Amino acid sequence: MPGFISISSVLALVSTATAQYALPAKDVPYTGGNVFKHDDPAVASYPFSYKPPFSPEQYGGYYSWSVNNETVSGTNFTGHSAKEGYLIPDGATGKYPFFLINEGTPQAMNSSKLFQTCCPSADNACPANQSEGKFKKILHIIFENEVYKWTMGQAYWKLLATRGKLLTSSYAITHPSLPNYAAIVAGDFFGMASEDFYNVNATTIYDLLEDKGISYGTYAEWYNPIATHRGPNDCNNYITNGPIDNTNPTWSSQVYRRLDVPALLFSSYTSKYDRCSKIYNTNNTFTDHVMSHTLPEYSFYVPDMLHNAHDPTSDSNYFNQPNTGGEWLNSFLDLYLPELEAQGTLVVATFDEATWWNDDDSSPNNDNHIATILFGAGVTPNTTNDSYVTLYGMLRGAIQNFGLGSLGRNDTNTTNGNLFDLVDYSHGSKKANLDIGEMGHEEKW
Repeated sequence: MPGFISISSVLALVSTATAQYALPAKDVPYTGGNVFKHDDPAVASYPFSYKPPFSPEQYGGYYSWSVNNETVSGTNFTGHSAKEGYLIPDGATGKYPFFLINEGTPQAMNSSKLFQTCCPSADNACPANQSEGKFKKILHIIFENEVYKWTMGQAYWKLLATRGKLLTSSYAITHPSLPNYAAIVAGDFFGMASEDFYNVNATTIYDLLEDKGISYGTYAEWYNPIATHRGPNDCNNYITNGPIDNTNPTWSSQVYRRLDVPALLFSSYTSKYDRCSKIYNTNNTFTDHVMSHTLPEYSFYVPDMLHNAHDPTSDSNYFNQPNTGGEWLNSFLDLYLPELEAQGTLVVATFDEATWWNDDDSSPNNDNHIATILFGAGVTPNTTNDSYVTLYGMLRGAIQNFGLGSLGRNDTNTTNGNLFDLVDYSHGSKKANLDIGEMGHEEKW
């Protein structure tokens, strides 16, 4: 771990009150594209933005962060030029210091199988073609921000609940969005309390998957790999990128964000080119991989800011905002679910965090209660499960399914629930009491 910096050595761009550890330039890992020297002409005119991941004293060494202000990430407003009456989003042209987040004592990864992974039937044998876990593949789709009651009061999400198994007691971990994306692949949010160019130096499920030879990939809408000295398909670390979501001019937001791609948050992932090459633009690639039966065994699909329910469409009011994502997911399932289910894929559609329509995320207002619906392999449509499960429990379920061992973090904490236990082949779940005609009746949920 880098040593404490003295007052005299604090970089001019940061006050001593905010600095925790200095990260020497030689120790900054290369993490793909969009990483520059502070004075690089490409970002020289961009304003500098500095937001520490957390207060240095907050965790007493359990987590720490170090920063190098001469190495920066640049955002880039690539979609449209500014027009009269059309505002460039805040932060669209800025540069952010390279923060590296560490565990004070790195957690030991255990590659030994800790859980029973076979799905026993009545005769205590594994079902045909299920010699290991319950599912051959797991596909995560993560939506943005909506609290459970708000989401499940919408027509398209009620329809989705009839197509899958609704988890009625599903919870995110923290606020804002970014740390939840880290939590679902690493079993921790590493103290992060804001959203900047954070790079977590820690193990993730991808390390366990590689140890067991399990394939993985990420498919992100509007993401494009970038060519670097490491190769043509390197990690693209633009914080915002792509065309503008201009279907609702009052939002003026870009459709792709780095923070929605869990793998990109970890320097332990992005510092390796072979891992970076497994992040794809969804355009054509996802369809090709599904239909050719080459979809990895563990994967994420990252919808854009319209499809993930974050932004409303131009013809919708704010309260019906979640329907934007619900309408897209219904179409997605129409197109892909039969093929995914035939390949033994469990589709996990969930949210990163919960906020009300007035952007209130306070507790006990919502307790981060999110909607999660399961589709595909082993799922009886139009059913519910009331078992408590968090994003950590979803990670635990994937680890158990593939017999991966553990990361030694919250994936080993049984109080977080377990996705693996919420789907079986007995089809014994209760029927959901859904009435599509009753719109917005939150007490039903």
